[in-house]
Amino acid sequence: MKRPKLIELVLKNLVNKPATIQYPREKTPIEEDSRGVQYADLTKCTGCTLCALECPADAIAMTPIPQGFEVPAKNPRKIYPLIDYTKCVFCYRCVKVCPVNAYIVTSKFDIAGPTRLSSEEYSLSTLKKVGE
Repeated sequence: MKRPKLIELVLKNLVNKPATIQYPREKTPIEEDSRGVQYADLTKCTGCTLCALECPADAIAMTPIPQGFEVPAKNPRKIYPLIDYTKCVFCYRCVKVCPVNAYIVTSKFDIAGPTRLSSEEYSLSTLKKVGE
């Protein structure tokens, strides 16, 4: 009597390794040019707001640069683009439209967590603090 193919398949898969990667315990390989987190280099940003106007997901809000940071002379309005990554669709339209190429693009993708995610920490890290 011949065994059903389903039983053979089940027994075969019981002894094989899983076909999936157990993320986050095992890291997945990422392509170099994959679209990850992008943020503005505030030493280049002029505060022109083109990126916020062009964003299809309305994920960019122009925010005042907090006190305690040296504001470049080329940014007289003292504002910068704050990206809300929970809204961002990573289309990179902001990167393309920036007239001064102020955006830094990364392949960082693992930003999920319990806090609201934005580009504030990344962008402000490009500026010097007053008194340093």
